[in-house]
Amino acid sequence: MSYKFSNDKPIFMQIEEILKSKIISKEILPGEKLKSVRELSSEFQVNPNTIQNALKNLEDSGLIYTDRTNGKFVSNDNKSIEESKAIQLKTLTNDYINKMTAFGLDKKEIIKFIKENLND
Repeated sequence: MSYKFSNDKPIFMQIEEILKSKIISKEILPGEKLKSVRELSSEFQVNPNTIQNALKNLEDSGLIYTDRTNGKFVSNDNKSIEESKAIQLKTLTNDYINKMTAFGLDKKEIIKFIKENLND
């Protein structure tokens, strides 16, 4: 898979978001071992230090942990995963609302638009 990174934020943060989304959506399951830094570096076509920065942030947030001899694993702590999911969903929702209000819609119009398009 080829990734295209934007210029609006550091690449390690974009990789962190990609991995976080995979964890939150259960594409990578709790307890599952992550690919090695070298493998991730090759997959994302970035320097291993960039991967290390992304993984450090994921570990700091409680989404992954390190087993010194076996590598990095997705946390089995569902509370951390659910909290990250809630934060991610709130951010997405706020971004959407801000964009819709920039088009001049108020809350009632936004809700109406969502309801009309929910089944599409």
